[in-house]
Amino acid sequence: MEGWKKKEKNGRVDAWKNGCLKRSNAMSTFQPFNLPIFQSLVLVLIFTSATGILLLIGAPLAYAEETQPTSENTPKTKDEQSRQIEVETERLKMELKEQLMKKKLVELENLRTMMMEANNIVTVSEVNQAEEDYETAVSEYEQAKLALQKVELDSLKDEWHITVEATSLYESPDGRELFSITLRNSSSPVKLIESSKVLGREIIISAQIDDIFVSIKEQEGYGTSGAIIAEPYEQHIETLKEGESVTLEFELIKEDVRDVVVYLEYSGGYEEHNIHLKQEDPYISVVSARRYKEGDRRRLEVVITYGAVKNETEETDTGTTTGYSNGATAQEINNVYVSIKDETEAIIGFPYEYRIPTLKDGQEETLDFELRRNVDSLTVYLQYLDKPYPKKIHLEEDTRHISILSAKKFRVENQMMVTIQLKNTSTTEAMPSNATPQEIAAANEIRGIYVSLLDVTDDTNIVKPYEEKIPVLGYNETVELTFQLQKDVESLKVSLDYSELDVPDLRLIYLQKESALDVVNVSSLRFSQEGNLGSSVTYDLTLDRLAETENTFQLRVINLLNRLSFEFQDPETKSRQSQVKFTQEQSKRDLSLIVYLPEELDATYLDSTLEFYVAVLDEAEATELGGVNNRLDLPADRIAGIQGGVERFELIPKGVPEIEVFVPNAFQTIKIGEEVNMTATLQNIGTRDLVDIRMLVDVNTDWKYTVVPEVIGSLKRNEEIEIQLTLSPPVDIGVGEYQAKLNAEVTVDNRKFEARDRSITVQVESKTQMSVTTLLFGALILLMIGIVIVTIRISRR
Repeated sequence: MEGWKKKEKNGRVDAWKNGCLKRSNAMSTFQPFNLPIFQSLVLVLIFTSATGILLLIGAPLAYAEETQPTSENTPKTKDEQSRQIEVETERLKMELKEQLMKKKLVELENLRTMMMEANNIVTVSEVNQAEEDYETAVSEYEQAKLALQKVELDSLKDEWHITVEATSLYESPDGRELFSITLRNSSSPVKLIESSKVLGREIIISAQIDDIFVSIKEQEGYGTSGAIIAEPYEQHIETLKEGESVTLEFELIKEDVRDVVVYLEYSGGYEEHNIHLKQEDPYISVVSARRYKEGDRRRLEVVITYGAVKNETEETDTGTTTGYSNGATAQEINNVYVSIKDETEAIIGFPYEYRIPTLKDGQEETLDFELRRNVDSLTVYLQYLDKPYPKKIHLEEDTRHISILSAKKFRVENQMMVTIQLKNTSTTEAMPSNATPQEIAAANEIRGIYVSLLDVTDDTNIVKPYEEKIPVLGYNETVELTFQLQKDVESLKVSLDYSELDVPDLRLIYLQKESALDVVNVSSLRFSQEGNLGSSVTYDLTLDRLAETENTFQLRVINLLNRLSFEFQDPETKSRQSQVKFTQEQSKRDLSLIVYLPEELDATYLDSTLEFYVAVLDEAEATELGGVNNRLDLPADRIAGIQGGVERFELIPKGVPEIEVFVPNAFQTIKIGEEVNMTATLQNIGTRDLVDIRMLVDVNTDWKYTVVPEVIGSLKRNEEIEIQLTLSPPVDIGVGEYQAKLNAEVTVDNRKFEARDRSITVQVESKTQMSVTTLLFGALILLMIGIVIVTIRISRR
């Protein structure tokens, strides 16, 4: 039995050794990795994949169907298909490298496992060799990924494109033939689809193009095809972002060339654009047309220039400067004819026609005509190069005019002020063009100007002084007037009256708010109020800010008695506010400050004026002053130093006068001829001390009464006093019930306050009348005596 077990054990060992030997032989067979065989396998797979792709032209690729089903349904060009095949080839290479890397990893792990087993047959050198093979496979796989990205990026080079937007051919002032060309980067960012899949994240290539070289060459068929024919020979654009354009200027160094090749070199490739250069026509501009009077004759001064009216020199994208909006084709133009016509094309200017022999580029020419008709519009008729160029001109009316330059509202010591700035901008037709500045000023001065500011609704004067007089306002002279506003308004009418006007000139203007500091002014019509304990007092607040920007301000209450609570409230929405925001459209806000008085307050505060302040502060000053729950306690000097808006308020707490009469026994029984003597109590249940309280008794007219004391001199809060009341009915009163009332009255601040009436019922009985109670009591005694007698007799029997 033991021999059989030993044999079985030896068999298992031999089987294990044979298995290890087979694995070792297999690995030894694979270890010397045959690179030529692997390369042949890769080429076969590539060829097979490429052949399969070529056989399926016109049908979507299986891989592409998974990723981009829509774009693969459209036909592709030969170049696009070729680029797709190149990308697929690199992708297959990368997948093979990945499979090889994984295989090398499995082999390495197996060898390491076998080396750790007992009686292993794997040497350390074999494991080291496996590790080197695995590292080599990893390196080749990473290189395959980079190769895939490079091939995919190279396949998308056609996605970058530069568009030639415009060209313009013109001459420079010194006679050189120039042209400008505008280039735009019309590319869009592209996504590397395959690379994004491999790396597990989106790879998007920017559309920015760097290092662009631009040169101008001659087209084919002109003898020197491909030669550079413009200076500079080459221009360098460092960077052109997506959608960005740039304008370059060149000088043509070959004459009579209108068709050129724009040669662009960038990103390892080049583009060529065949362009025909557009030449601008000559252009004469009318700079100005001014009507004026010379004696009793009406004249017209016209200024023309060769070339379009130039703006100030502007810097282009390339850093060069140009002032030409339209290029000129020649240095000068000859035989320019100018005449003045009306709407019927009749000549109304004398001389009938001016001839300008030569007009050079950029030259201005001033022509003076006598107008034979008084018109508000006319045509300056230009003729040159055998073509007419009519320019219709509207003549501005010549009149004396005062311009309002500014109207600013500001505050000085809580008084609203307005400053108006006026300028004499008159134009007159009484002076020729060669008049001296002194003559022009004298002819355009305005004398005796009266200025007033009116309300926009009813034209009432709302400023002080009501009217200002300007004795003389010279030509182009400015004057500033300051008024005191009697009514705070956002806009008003400016009334200008002088001798040249039939009726005053009224201008409706909006007042610009101006303030040295960004301060919100606080005001209240009811700044001083009285309030009863247990009630609330509401103050109206008007916040006015003299600034045009948007800002937010904090609300604070300063030195309000701690026993008193408060809140700021929007009067429209009834919402609580701790800060307020101003905008350019809303520079004035209305708020309510509600102060709540407690039920009880120390007597020293009653009928005393409590002073406190409301401040509207910007964020910085509010943070500096601090405070809790919008409440501050500051000394007088700190309050005076606050830069924000501050307003003083007063509150006079008042106690509530209230008295109560207590009657312990309001039902009294007397016999005819007797009086009612009773005691009542008067108590001050209000929140203030009272004086001169008068007792009131209401009885039948034939009854008499006395009350002691009838007038209580003073009664403090919660104090009480006994009142003695005597009611005397008349002698001939009948039996029955009678009613009386006891009350008290006090006068506080000229107002009467009464206690609640206490009713007293008086039952009057006859002197001989036996009461029902007495009869019942006597009957009960007799009944008890009878019961006793009967009981005794029964017991004797």
